[in-house]
Amino acid sequence: MEVETDRKKDQGETTPGPETSPALYPIAVKLELRSCLVVGGGAIALHKTRELLRCGALVHAVAMEWLADFAELEGHPRLTRSTRPFRSEDLKCVFLAIAATDDPTTQLAVARGSEERGILCNVVDVNALCNFYAPAILRRGSLTVAVSTEGKSPLFAAAIRDRIGKLLGPHLGPTLDRLGESRARVRARFPDDPARRRQSLDGLLTRQIFEELMEGRLDLFEEHWESWKKSLLD
Repeated sequence: MEVETDRKKDQGETTPGPETSPALYPIAVKLELRSCLVVGGGAIALHKTRELLRCGALVHAVAMEWLADFAELEGHPRLTRSTRPFRSEDLKCVFLAIAATDDPTTQLAVARGSEERGILCNVVDVNALCNFYAPAILRRGSLTVAVSTEGKSPLFAAAIRDRIGKLLGPHLGPTLDRLGESRARVRARFPDDPARRRQSLDGLLTRQIFEELMEGRLDLFEEHWESWKKSLLD
């Protein structure tokens, strides 16, 4: 118990008291072929639409006017647009909704309609109407780093993301693909021996190899990976 307590202290974990505000629970949501709604036609709405499409979502965007750059998305097979005011029926069968408009009436209507239907909803720059916040995101292939300030300062979250981005080079994307392949190989080699699987994977990603990866030495990792694969046959 003492070891576990020390670990939690090191990670900044504390036991919530009766007056402590609930913490946010960070998750990575699969949006592929899920219906999502974006209300707004400006620059922020365009950014949100692009991100949702990148995640494989089926996106319906609603706005009275559109930023000219929306034309770049014209003809996208997973995007539909309606040039009109928001209607409550726009939320039918929607999994996630984003209100990226400056109109308070529309913001409130989207938020209330989403709450009534149990829909995930983010109202840009209006924390009180959100049931989730969109973090600042850094992507390196399958590696995703998300930074959240609980909506308090998106600019600070973006600055932290950019600082982290300087430490995580683009080579980490292919490296993670190798590590994923390695995990599959170990599971196939030792299907009924979790201890042996852990031992084998620990031998692949040693502290030294990790530090070399962080320094961009992908060549050394590739050499080590080839040697590690041969060791599985022993």
